[in-house]
Amino acid sequence: MLLIRTLLPALFLLGVAACGSSPAPTATPIPPTPTPQPAAPTATPTEAAAPMVESVPSIITVGIDPAFEPFVFTQEGRLAGFDVDLLNAMAAEAEFEVAYVVSSFDEIFDGLQQGRYDAAISAITVTDARRALVDFTAPYFESGKAPVSFYNPGQGIAIRTDNMAITGPESLIEGVRVGVKRGTTGAEYAEENIGAELVVFAESEPALDALAAGELDAVIVDISVIVGYIRNNPEAGIRITGGPVTEEAYAIAVSKDKPAVLALLDTALVKVKESGAYDQIYNRWFGAP
Repeated sequence: MLLIRTLLPALFLLGVAACGSSPAPTATPIPPTPTPQPAAPTATPTEAAAPMVESVPSIITVGIDPAFEPFVFTQEGRLAGFDVDLLNAMAAEAEFEVAYVVSSFDEIFDGLQQGRYDAAISAITVTDARRALVDFTAPYFESGKAPVSFYNPGQGIAIRTDNMAITGPESLIEGVRVGVKRGTTGAEYAEENIGAELVVFAESEPALDALAAGELDAVIVDISVIVGYIRNNPEAGIRITGGPVTEEAYAIAVSKDKPAVLALLDTALVKVKESGAYDQIYNRWFGAP
């Protein structure tokens, strides 16, 4: 999703209130670089022999890539978006705290496996390949269930408004240059289903910039990202052609070593849906049905 951008991991502890109504739109400060912590003391043989029972954590570290507007992005130097508001509301409902760790998307799964954080959220599509690496909560955003159709999760094809030759994936043939973001389901779809030349980018925005400049013929990325780009750059002359090329569901990824975190997040997601907080956040970002 390619100019490679490296974001230094950063940590921010977000304190949240007890259960209540959905918070106002938030812009969470991008966390400062964490202070290294001393290594835990080595367990004695007696301690090592004791059964390990994971306790329910009060603080959850969450990897996040702020490059998926309107789900996750930066606003005046702070984290913002649907995913941020949703997770903050979940923390308020279930009474835990969130420590965000800023990372690039293609590092998120390694970070989960290496224990740099407990969970990750950034419009992450659930796939079988990813399930082999991490666990997922129940989906919080699914194809066919969005009141506003162009915010359905899924990959779309962006082209210039004056391009009448590309009407869908069948038009992405040899001789056509298509931009994708590394590590995404859009890149995976393109590699498996089209014969066009692929140009890989570290992030979506540079790919769409290249499309607007005439350096590419099309870009395959999340539909919501294309819509956000068009809104922010109305003069760019970009549009979406055809419908979604994939049907997807977004969920929070969780380390396989953190079953208590998975259970806590699933419980919190149920609570925000039952309380009405989810609907308030959805309508805030995408409009009422």
